[in-house]
Amino acid sequence: MTATSEDGKLTFTTSERAHAALVVELLGPVIPVLAQALGPNTEVVLHNLTAMPNTIAAIGGTLTGRDIGGPPTDLGLRTFKAGWTDHLIGYRSETADGLVMRSSSIFFHAPSGKSVVCLCINTDIGELKRAADILEALTTTNAGAGPLLGARPGAPAETFPVSLDSLGEGILDEAVAGVGVPVELMKKSHKVAVVEDLNKRGFFTLRGAVELAAQRLGVSRFTIYNYLNELQADTLD
Repeated sequence: MTATSEDGKLTFTTSERAHAALVVELLGPVIPVLAQALGPNTEVVLHNLTAMPNTIAAIGGTLTGRDIGGPPTDLGLRTFKAGWTDHLIGYRSETADGLVMRSSSIFFHAPSGKSVVCLCINTDIGELKRAADILEALTTTNAGAGPLLGARPGAPAETFPVSLDSLGEGILDEAVAGVGVPVELMKKSHKVAVVEDLNKRGFFTLRGAVELAAQRLGVSRFTIYNYLNELQADTLD
């Protein structure tokens, strides 16, 4: 698992940071060339996880409009928070303007076993998906059958914020919406549920996250800390 300090920030040893720096030094110059080789519909991003929250160390391609020094995605933040070590291959992702992509995240580990660098490959599959939809419509033998009752359309696994502010605001919006109660009508239990969701998403690893959550929920920053302590105590029980 990825170590965290008491305030929720990710921590790495000197050896782990050195290993990450070595991987970035070796792979960084290759990233733009790799993106070029894979074609204009592909973006390649190298994240130095030890540099949270400004993890983007190298990037090739322009699908998501990000640059070096930019933040991780919401999925990236969740995996970093959870200490994820397994590769994620071929999952669905989507940009803010609706570009659908096939993405893969490949993790590089320090000798300790901790993930310290992540290589992400994003490919625009919008035209292929539209072609597949046309082929399905032309070849289906049960066109009148609708989706299964109660089924929800597949939601994107991650989004691509271009700044830390938009990353934090987006995660906070989703957590508040997930409770299903307007903030002005929320009771303590609702607000604790929001904080629990935010914590699971890795929100509190971001700079200024406690203040942002306190402002949105209409409570003090000390109340947010109290909610986090209550949640930790429940986990220990």
